[in-house]
Amino acid sequence: MPTDDEATVQAANKAWYIALNAMLNGDPAPFADVYSHAEDVSYMSAEGGLRIGWHATWSDWQAQAGLAQGGHVEEIDNHTIVNGDMAVVQTVEKGLVNNREGVGVELVARETSVFRREDSKWKMVAHHADLLPNWIEVAGSARDA
Repeated sequence: MPTDDEATVQAANKAWYIALNAMLNGDPAPFADVYSHAEDVSYMSAEGGLRIGWHATWSDWQAQAGLAQGGHVEEIDNHTIVNGDMAVVQTVEKGLVNNREGVGVELVARETSVFRREDSKWKMVAHHADLLPNWIEVAGSARDA
């Protein structure tokens, strides 16, 4: 049975998927509520590269949303570890995301998210996705892998 902290971390992780699906359909705004705005955050996307700090991370999501052609991704399995004010959620996800021609491309990925309790709320501070060769087919090309 999950603890209260595990349940609230799971809720924060669910909010990540809501934000991810909004971004895949052109709207990056929900990421602003999910992610910490601290300068120590990091993001490693499925197209490669490493973004450090809120501003670099936010710019990446805005660029991805600008290229988005629609789709949906869902979590199919996860493992959660909570220790004090930090938590790690490892997930396996699958989805169907449209490429630039509007053709659906099936994706299966493993992702790791790190959450930190900030002002009594769990905020994502690091996210790492498998490097997906077919993500380049979806997004165009890696901007700066």
